[in-house]
Amino acid sequence: MADAADTNGRDSNGRFAAGNPGGPGGSRRRSSELRRAAEEAISPDHIAAMVRKATRMGLEGNLAAMRFVMERTCGRAAEAPVESEPLAIVLPALHTAADCNAAIERIVDGIVKGTVERDAAKLLLDAVQARLKAIEVNELEVRLAALEEAAKVVDTSAVRHRKW
Repeated sequence: MADAADTNGRDSNGRFAAGNPGGPGGSRRRSSELRRAAEEAISPDHIAAMVRKATRMGLEGNLAAMRFVMERTCGRAAEAPVESEPLAIVLPALHTAADCNAAIERIVDGIVKGTVERDAAKLLLDAVQARLKAIEVNELEVRLAALEEAAKVVDTSAVRHRKW
């Protein structure tokens, strides 16, 4: 059996062996050591000096420095909520495959007339197709259950009519 040095620090199963810096816990241990060393080397005065430098750079027009200072002092800007508007299309309740077909026809009609934009149409078509797939799967499950029930009935009647 080869030793750990011959297998690049891996055990017989190919996993990192204990003590390998790339193995479990090795990289976390190393990064925590580096973080601790950085914290010991940098004082609050260093941080203040860097923020002052970034502030000067931002005031001189450096957009990255402006963003850095603003995010560190004011926090990140909140994402603007997406306001959705109702679509100018009414679809039928999607209970059957025929309902899904009617919905697709209405969506296509909306696209052709220009009342439904492309992205909304794509979203609607994806939703109708997902619903159609769910309807198809449900119908297949019902058919399969009926076939399994019919097979049980055939099996029990064959046993009763068998001559011994």
